[in-house]
Amino acid sequence: MFEFAIIDAFSDRPFTGNPAATLVLEAFPDSSLMQAIAAEMNLSETAFAVPLAPNHYHLRWFTPRQEVPLCGHATLAMAHYLRERSLVDVQQPLSFDTQRQRLTVFFTPAGITLDFPAHFPHLITQTTEIVPGIHQGYKVGDYWLVELEHATAVQQFVPDLGAIAQLPTLGLIITARGDAHDPDSIDFVSRFFAPQAGIPEDPVTGSAHCGLAPYWQPRLQKQSFRARQCSPRQGLLTVTLRGDRVLITGQSITTAQGQLLIAPEPSTEGSD
Repeated sequence: MFEFAIIDAFSDRPFTGNPAATLVLEAFPDSSLMQAIAAEMNLSETAFAVPLAPNHYHLRWFTPRQEVPLCGHATLAMAHYLRERSLVDVQQPLSFDTQRQRLTVFFTPAGITLDFPAHFPHLITQTTEIVPGIHQGYKVGDYWLVELEHATAVQQFVPDLGAIAQLPTLGLIITARGDAHDPDSIDFVSRFFAPQAGIPEDPVTGSAHCGLAPYWQPRLQKQSFRARQCSPRQGLLTVTLRGDRVLITGQSITTAQGQLLIAPEPSTEGSD
């Protein structure tokens, strides 16, 4: 059997933020089984971790459709799960080895802080109007980013998921400056769509903020930001650009836990 928990990341209230399923295993099973589990969970991401050493884990993320190279909210969710199960020393940094790099997580009074690589924007000219009236955007890591006129436009945006799925990218970020009258003093807002990965709209996307922080730094002339992702579930993040790294801090809460009634089997990948 596999034990799992569902964590709402980037929120301190149930049924808000971004839910991720988390499983800690002795060893990774075949990727096909992890993909099947992620499809069964049917959340934007399911995270699988295997211990390597104290405060050091190997971490992989799957959407319902595919494995992905980086996921912020499911990393935060896994750190929360390890802390809740007393599987990590919260006085020390937590390291995750991933497909591309090693990620570091810190436990602070303000929440869980992810130390992620910054994705600096590169101007691109769109061949089609994914966002009506806007003909250019920016490439930030594996995503495209488009700025809209104001926060209300982001909130009211109706995506053409078929067109977005045809983009040569893993997902589309739309963003705008925060409303000056926002009681939470929000610097910028965003939404994220990744239908090509099986995620029509992601509730809160930590990895998108790896590009949003470098994008907004010269425009707002600051290094630290309060950010809101304006999906129906909503999510709040504190984001800091520090050189070529982005620090993303958020809250999290466990909303469900249980067991998958299947027998774990060792991976046959890489064997003759």
